[in-house]
Amino acid sequence: MKASGSVLLFDGFLKLTPQALEDTRLPKFETGESLSLVSARTEAHETTPPPRYNDASLIKTLEEKEIGRPSTYASIISTITDRGYVERVERRFLPTAVGLAVNDFLVKNFSTIDDIPFTAAMEDELDAIASGAKDWKSMMKDFYQPFEKTVALVENAKRVKIPVEETDQVCPQCGKGKLVIRTGRFGKFFSCSTFPDCNFTKPFVEETNVTCPKDGGKVIIKRLAKDVNFMVAQIIPIVILQHGNWKISKAGESLRKKQQEQV
Repeated sequence: MKASGSVLLFDGFLKLTPQALEDTRLPKFETGESLSLVSARTEAHETTPPPRYNDASLIKTLEEKEIGRPSTYASIISTITDRGYVERVERRFLPTAVGLAVNDFLVKNFSTIDDIPFTAAMEDELDAIASGAKDWKSMMKDFYQPFEKTVALVENAKRVKIPVEETDQVCPQCGKGKLVIRTGRFGKFFSCSTFPDCNFTKPFVEETNVTCPKDGGKVIIKRLAKDVNFMVAQIIPIVILQHGNWKISKAGESLRKKQQEQV
């Protein structure tokens, strides 16, 4: 059992303003004094995890760890997003299955390189080379000789398997396997669980609770470019422009004309 508070030794200003004592006031105890139990209660306290990185907090951490330079921060962020290691969710970086698998592989096989002190030291050495204070050949020799041995040991390492998200949908092509959600270069997609025996694939559609104001269809999120997600209508292609204005695309106008002609 534990009690937290303060034992008052001298009143001081508290004699005039006793309410200024914000801490719990405890009586003065003597060593070896026996205490009587008056009451007892349990309290649960949960530690909240640190928030996910966003662009600003990630750059701040890179600066604190002396990793990268202002000219390289943008390329660092674009690399981890373009390769699908992270995805932005509510403006924060969330690791993907690919990112977790790559990280586990690097930590297991290249722990001496996948390390913050190593990266910071390498930055300092590159600065010394740029200023002419150090010879680049000796630096590369010190780095590459042990690195070459590590690569040789890892060359035949077991290939990393990217975890998949299972669904209860049956593959429409083979009828045997279930559809799973895999992650590729351009984001998530559906694939048959029996791959490579069955090569069925189809796009992954992420639905929202938003209703299209033009045709009443559901609005879905579609990836049209790297790190750019657009909200489009499921029935007639509609994109959100700046200031929340909706505009029907050319394909949508063409489809609407055909529907009107049929009516």
